[in-house]
Amino acid sequence: MRFHTHNDSKTRCYQDFLVILQFKYININNLSVKNDMQVAFRLFIILLVSFVFQVTTIGQSNIQVNTSPSVDRMMDQFISNGKANENIKAWRIQIITTDDRREMEKAMATFGSLYPGVSKEWKHITPYYQVRVGYFETKNKLMPFLLELKKHFPAATPVYDQVNKKTLVNQ
Repeated sequence: MRFHTHNDSKTRCYQDFLVILQFKYININNLSVKNDMQVAFRLFIILLVSFVFQVTTIGQSNIQVNTSPSVDRMMDQFISNGKANENIKAWRIQIITTDDRREMEKAMATFGSLYPGVSKEWKHITPYYQVRVGYFETKNKLMPFLLELKKHFPAATPVYDQVNKKTLVNQ
């Protein structure tokens, strides 16, 4: 695997711009002391910016990563497995489990009005309706939200669920 970044054209344009600015300020004659100080300050800033720019572009000019064929094969396998699996595991909060559809719809409406930006979905696993909200990477990350939800939904519990990757991306 090889990774390259080229900033040659950006560097040349930037250097040409600096040369034009420097000539503009250096060729001015018969200036007062105040203007000389302003010119000196501007030149100092220009030189400082050009130095910082040069230091950052020197480190980014060419990066090459050489890996063994076995590492390349493992990376290719990892990428293909990631593309093949449509679902990942994530923590969610189940705010209600009921056998009454109207109660489930009421809970969905209440949650939607309290937390309009948070994802919610329901599923029917006979004979129950479940409403699950949010997506969390770890159980610790969902705990503050769970405590907040318990004020309005005392039966809220964390659940580990299969989540479609496309759902997470489209949020």
